[in-house]
Amino acid sequence: MLCLHLPHLATGGAPRDRKLLLDLADWATRFSPLVQPLEPDTLLLDISGCQRLFAGEHNLARLARAGLRDRGLHARAAVADTVGAAYALAVASVDEVVICPPQCSSACLAPLPPAALRIDPQIDEQLFALGVRTIGDLLMLPQASLPARFGPQLVLRLQQALGEMPEPLDAFVRAPPSAVERTFDGPLRDLSLLQSAAGRLLEQLSVEIVQRGLAVCRLDCVLVHERQPPTALRIGLSRPSRAWKHVAELLCRRLERVDLSPGVTGLSLIAAQTARWRGGQGELFEPREPGGDEALGCLIDRIVERLGDAAVVQADLVDDHQPELAYRYNVITCEGDNVIKGLRELAGAPARGEPPATRRNLPVRSPVITLSRYHLITFSCPPRPMRLLPRPAPIHAVAVVPDGPPVWFEHRGGRHGVAQAWGPERLETGWWRGADVRRDYFRVRTDSGEQYWLFRDRRRGTWWLHGVYA
Repeated sequence: MLCLHLPHLATGGAPRDRKLLLDLADWATRFSPLVQPLEPDTLLLDISGCQRLFAGEHNLARLARAGLRDRGLHARAAVADTVGAAYALAVASVDEVVICPPQCSSACLAPLPPAALRIDPQIDEQLFALGVRTIGDLLMLPQASLPARFGPQLVLRLQQALGEMPEPLDAFVRAPPSAVERTFDGPLRDLSLLQSAAGRLLEQLSVEIVQRGLAVCRLDCVLVHERQPPTALRIGLSRPSRAWKHVAELLCRRLERVDLSPGVTGLSLIAAQTARWRGGQGELFEPREPGGDEALGCLIDRIVERLGDAAVVQADLVDDHQPELAYRYNVITCEGDNVIKGLRELAGAPARGEPPATRRNLPVRSPVITLSRYHLITFSCPPRPMRLLPRPAPIHAVAVVPDGPPVWFEHRGGRHGVAQAWGPERLETGWWRGADVRRDYFRVRTDSGEQYWLFRDRRRGTWWLHGVYA
């Protein structure tokens, strides 16, 4: 059992908090099919059998907390055998993440206060008056006398936490997806008529989606034929959208590639994936031109529609100091959040070769060397190159001092004199990676004006070209 406690969630009115908690419960179903939102600020997940899908309980809890952190929420996590034990550890433990070993609930709960068992405040006050400060103190009392002195709730909660009494989850049930359908009188083979019918269905679907306070992330279209299996079309968006005119254009373009010779007897549209709408007010089939992130999302959708999902990717940062391993390319998908935010963050990242956790702490200025006939001048450190080679290319270079920048280097048969150089920036990998990487990076400007990102391998003393500045 995994408990995610969100201590700062309940900040608005009760209806607003309840809606947010239900949205988070819907999001948490990616980790477990059984999720219970416990008002006002807790999620309970039955992760039995799910641990191996996430490389263990600790990694599952880490991923859940990271996902909530991306949504601006701080979460405390605990994994235990029972709902009561997981809740108590998440709420009252001094650690942010607690993994209680199997069959060790009583030992893990012993130092916690009795209030963590979800008992009434009056019972907690009575226990405090008797000198019972921890659950361990409570377990020292004669269990048979507890119901008469404190009522049945205390014994029930204690037995549930210790696994002596079952406490099944009241699992969250996801609302069925919005869907509309239409059946034709006979087989339809005219593309324009089919597109017109699809547009009217999309208009009906959009009304329901807006009424539910949602935006569409993925639209499924099913064409029913008379004598062959249905044709399923999937239209994925890069961001949650209410730009219905844009969605209609994507749908019509997809229908243009469908073979209509068998005829279409029925048409269905399903909002297979939705997300909470975070934008402003709009109009149905809004006539205005989208702007900013919305326009960028529409452009991405059009390119994906034309080239295919696998042909359009985005670079995601990876927590690795080695520049060529500090990113990976992933297919652009709508995960219920605005993917454009990730693109904006990537575009503004000043240190592509640094892990995200340390990038915000980089100094504004760092030591720089400018070679002007060997006169040293200090400048601010420039950013990473726009073009990073997939693999560093070996070059021949000559430096004045062993740890200094090169004064010239040869690449592809050409010799380049270095007019200016910034660095060194030293990057090293950890010992746990096996063969360690130890490099001194320099940004150099040649006599002809080109700028390159070079490094010297400190283990072998060789020089390499790793990037080119625009």
